[in-house]
This record gives sequence, C-alpha cells and structure tokens, in this order.
Amino acid sequence: MGVNTRDATALAQFVGNRPKYPQGAGTFGIMNFLVDMAKVKVALGYTIDANNADVIQLWDIPALTHILSASIWLYTPEGAAATLGLGDGDSTSGFLASFSINGAVNTHSSTIVTDAYAVASRAYPATDTFDIKFLTGDTDVAVAVFGISLACIFYEFPDLATCAPAAWH
Repeated sequence: MGVNTRDATALAQFVGNRPKYPQGAGTFGIMNFLVDMAKVKVALGYTIDANNADVIQLWDIPALTHILSASIWLYTPEGAAATLGLGDGDSTSGFLASFSINGAVNTHSSTIVTDAYAVASRAYPATDTFDIKFLTGDTDVAVAVFGISLACIFYEFPDLATCAPAAWH
C-alpha cells in the first residue's frame, strides 16, 4: 500500500456505477467504474498526491471472484504529469504497472504480459480491494477523469451440506 491509503469503496460515484453481481456459478461480468478525480477529492476530503504514492481503494472484491484483466481509458487529462498503477492489496500495480493520466484523450491501456497478474490473471478466494496507486507526478490530482473496466468471473458454489447426495457427506 501507499503512504496514504483512502477507502473510496462506499463513494456514491462508484457504488452507483457497478452492476448487481451476476448470479450462478462461473458467471462472467464486466465491472465499470468512472473515476472523476475532482469528485473523489471532494468526497474523500483529501488531496491525492501522486508523488506520495497515495492509494485509492476503489472496489471491495468479493470472495470467489476471478479478475481476468483490467483496462483503463483516459477521458480528461490531469493537466500535469501523473501516473498510476492498478492492482489489489497484494500488489497495487499488479494489473497495470504504469499509466499516464496526462496523455491524449481516449488513451487506453490494459493488462499486458509484463504486468504481474497478466499470465494467470488473479483469483480471490477471500475478499480484497481493487486499488489505484498513484506513482509519480502531480501533488494535487484533481482534474483527470478516467474509466476502469474489470473483466471478472463470479463464482458461487452451492452449500453441499444441503444439496449434495448423501454419499458426498
């Protein structure tokens, strides 16, 4: 984690943008998040400092979720140099090592083979958080607007004690 980790998982802009979890074992779903740094700054009451390795916890990853890849699209550049990584509680840059949020509008990047989680993706037997780690640049990240999409499989397993044949007990 960064020097300052901020939990943004309950912010209305993220809660309202995520779909209800799909039902059924092995259901595929795309989680989409629109991150407007001006709104994040106001909601958290905190200035995000990219030079300070600040981390925003964006989403509570449910247990039994498998994230296949992460993608990011830049809609509004920061206006000053700033980079970020996408990851989780184990590696805040595991899905995407570095992405400039001061590039051209509609710049896009996804998990690539050199990223830590690229080869096998990432399965979560227990809950975790999906994180944005600010790596370098602007000391007041408050302009950039970007979208993050996560390709996920949500697993649900039946309670074997109530539905399995007696021979399995």
